[in-house]
Order: sequence, then structure tokens, then C-alpha cells
Amino acid sequence: MILKYTILPLLLSIFSFSTLFAQNEQTEGDLVTYLEAQNITAKATDVGLFYEITKEGTGRKPKMGDYLALNFKGKLLDGTIFEESDSADPFIFQVGYRQVIRGWDLGIREFPLGSEGTIYIPPNLGYGKRGAGQQVPPNAALQFEVEVLKILTEQEYDEYMEELERKEQAAYEAEINTQFVKDKKLIQEYALSQKLRTKRTASGISYVITKKGKGDNANAGDELEVTYEGYLLDGKPFDATKGKDTYKFPLGSRKVIKGWEEGLLHFAEGSEGILLIPSKMAYGPRAIYEENVAIPANSVLVFKIKVERIKRAEKEEVGKAEGRKG
Repeated sequence: MILKYTILPLLLSIFSFSTLFAQNEQTEGDLVTYLEAQNITAKATDVGLFYEITKEGTGRKPKMGDYLALNFKGKLLDGTIFEESDSADPFIFQVGYRQVIRGWDLGIREFPLGSEGTIYIPPNLGYGKRGAGQQVPPNAALQFEVEVLKILTEQEYDEYMEELERKEQAAYEAEINTQFVKDKKLIQEYALSQKLRTKRTASGISYVITKKGKGDNANAGDELEVTYEGYLLDGKPFDATKGKDTYKFPLGSRKVIKGWEEGLLHFAEGSEGILLIPSKMAYGPRAIYEENVAIPANSVLVFKIKVERIKRAEKEEVGKAEGRKG
């Protein structure tokens, strides 16, 4: 079972031990000034953060290693909200394991189960001099409104993560299927615009053989040697063999994208043709930007391809030899 932690992006703990407990008098003074100006009666801790409990809980306080479920809202001191949980889907993390910023990890341990309140965090226990993206500026003090909902057992945590994994997988598959419908339409429109009489497989790959080869089509296990040109639907090239260079690979060994694995089963040695590959059979929602290759997420790919040579799988050669002996 693979468990995937649901850590919201801005809550990732990014800090160095050299600044972990460094005190910044100006920062702490600014935070105190803010609390006084707002008439907030907050308790101070020995590490420089403050907290206020507005609703007392009846359970025990969280401790290191606990799996904690809560609702939260992260704000700058001017009230700007930079991140918050979904009330229908509480945020869960393990206390003391650097899954959230240090100030929150320490401050939440002052809140008994069922309590509500706010943690006030100086920059050195938050995102420090770097800030966090465009939402949290450098050297920003933070305030987190929190509601401690539940301390989970390890079994409850595992069950929660398994359910979350199922939900995320279902959402991913729904997104892929929606994109697949779009891709098939795009492929059809492209084929019509290029006057290509293509055939389409059940997986959504469309292909056309522009020059027939000799012998049987390629099979899984065969080693193929090909030349190719890869394009996006707008005609922009993203990859190709050059000059007399070829690309060799064993078919069916997952060395190439799924669109090639399936599409090239329709090519014989010497065949030339075009493959139109939906994104789910290529790189899906993952964008590829490497050296001179640029493929946006969810891209349909067009390949002009020629199978230069096919080296048949050894078992097939053995079978033919045995047949000749008979």
C-alpha cells in the first residue's frame, strides 16, 4: 500500500536549523505591537510565537507523532488569506515530522482536542526571508485560525489515506477521460484538415500507412529501428532523428510511449506512415521541457515515422527454424 501525504503546498516546512530558533527582536516586537493594537490577549511561548484559544476543547493536547485532523485558515497580519482548508475535507498531518512550518507545528500542540483559536507566528518560524511564492512575502508574520477536530489512531489515518488515494485516483481518471474525448475530436479535425484517411484503434490512436513495407507487421519483442519526426497539432516540431541516425528499441518493453507501443504494431519493415496519439497514450497531463523538447501538458502528438528494420524476437526465429526442420 502506498500512502500519499496530503500536505498543502504552502505548508511545506522550508527552513534551516541555523535560523530555526533565532530570535528577531524587531519581528517579535512587530508581532506584539499588532496584538496590542488589535486588543488580542495572546499567550507567549518560549520560542517566540503566540497563541489565543477562543473556544476551549475538552480533549488532550496533541503531541509529537499524533495524526491530527483540523480546519485552518492562513492569513497575513493585514488579513489577506493565502491558504485555507476545505471544511468538507479537513487537513491531516503528523505532528512533529516537518510536514508543516515550524511555528504551526509547535503552536498547535497548545490546542486541546475540540478547541479553536489562532496561532501568531514570527517569520523565522514561518517562511523566513524567502517567503512563499507570490502569496507570502519575505519576512512576513503569519496568523493561522485553527479548529482541532480529531486525533486519529494509526489505523484511522491509514484508512483515511487509502480513501483519499481512491478519491484522487478517481478524480485523475475522470480528468484523463474528459481530456480523451477532447483529444479524439482534435485528432479527427486534424486528420480531416490534412486529408488523411486514418484508422483508429480502441485506445484512440489513429494511424495511416503511407507506404507499405514487406513481410509481417511488428510484434512485441521485436527490435525496431526507426526514423521519425514528432510534431504538435499546430505543426510545431518537438523531436526527430537527424540525418542517417535511427532510433532502436524493443517493442513492448515500455521503452517508448504507449502510443508507439501500440501504433507500431501496424507497421511492417519498410513501412512509412503517420501516428496521431491522444495525450493519455503519450505524456498525459505532464508537460515535458527538456533541452530542445517542449511538449505542453495534455498534448496530442503527431509522428511521421518509418520502420527501417525489424529484428525479429529470438523465439520467433527459433520457431521458424524448427518449422523448416520438420
